[in-house]
Amino acid sequence: MRARAAGAILAAGLAASALAPPDPPGASLVPEIDRIVREQFWDPAVGARGWDAAVRRAGEEIAAARTPVDRDAAYDRLLATLHDSHTFRMPVGFPERRFGTAGLRIGRDGDGYAVKGILPGHAADRAGLRLGDRVLSVAGRPYSSTRPNFRDLFFALEGPIGTEVAVAWKRGGDGRETTSRLMRDAEEPGDTLVWKSARVISRGGAKYGYVRLWGMSADTALAVVELLSDRDEASRAKPELSEWPAIAGVLLDVRGNSGGYDPHVLTTFLRGRWSAADYQVWSRGEKSVVPPGAKPLPVALLVNSGTASAGEALALGFRTHRIGPIVGEETAGMLSGGAAAERLSDGSTLWVSRRAIRGIDGRSYEGRGIAPDVAVADRPPAGPGLEEAVVEAAIVALVRPAPR
Repeated sequence: MRARAAGAILAAGLAASALAPPDPPGASLVPEIDRIVREQFWDPAVGARGWDAAVRRAGEEIAAARTPVDRDAAYDRLLATLHDSHTFRMPVGFPERRFGTAGLRIGRDGDGYAVKGILPGHAADRAGLRLGDRVLSVAGRPYSSTRPNFRDLFFALEGPIGTEVAVAWKRGGDGRETTSRLMRDAEEPGDTLVWKSARVISRGGAKYGYVRLWGMSADTALAVVELLSDRDEASRAKPELSEWPAIAGVLLDVRGNSGGYDPHVLTTFLRGRWSAADYQVWSRGEKSVVPPGAKPLPVALLVNSGTASAGEALALGFRTHRIGPIVGEETAGMLSGGAAAERLSDGSTLWVSRRAIRGIDGRSYEGRGIAPDVAVADRPPAGPGLEEAVVEAAIVALVRPAPR
């Protein structure tokens, strides 16, 4: 879930919650968590998930805990019983809105975790981290074969603007271990990032448009619509897009996308079902309809193991409606939904999934991601003049679509 959209959810949850005075330090939050989960979690049969026994065990662990770290670990074990990526507890002091970001996206890679996206200009970029570097730990928490929840995949790298997070990593998994202290700073709006990413790639005499979505807000989705609905106008907005009207296909890149917004706007638009011709515009003897008719282009969706939440919902829409090939790695397996935030009496925040998102066939993608049509390990360019491996494979997939 993208930081700005997630902040709105947190703010709404905090506003709706009762402002009770904090409990004494060390007081158990288990009764509060138990009540909220039983009232709000999407599956009312939580007892069948081992919840009752987990609640009793958590109460005993909290009573015996000697440090805040021990208590936090007990709450995490309790919530892990639900096997839901978007149900977790956020620490005291996490901002309600305007998160800072280290500019780093991570995801599963073999038996561990690796860099799956670097936001240009942010701390991770300045520190020299690159696609494929092995991530060993974040804020002292080891990242190995154990699958994290959404908090540990995304929020661990977010936080108050101006704070730091320590990331231990190795170049390509084989180099010397380095620990970088990454300063969190403000992330640009999603639509700005879309326009900055837009460019034209030439291959084999043809031209392809490329757009990267770092988050998935309404503004982000509409920026993609704006770029593709009137390609002549888009070409005048940015010198690098002078050849945009000639593109033969589009690479829509959601690698490392943390979601945040229902992607139905994009799936509808990319299927060519956008409304058009609402009125006419006349100028110097010419007339045109507005909005202009948008002829669908061939489009490929680029994903990796850092593509999560609503980013995965977009991939599911691509598959359901046969919009175009999905290229890259299996997604994160965090396609939960309807996460709401509740302030707890100690000032921490509990996230609870109020809805479950499944495919039209009823299949769940929690714990197992969406497999691509064309499987390609996400790696840096193989040589000068080439794009990253997933980008090159996506161009080939547009030229020679894989059997479906």
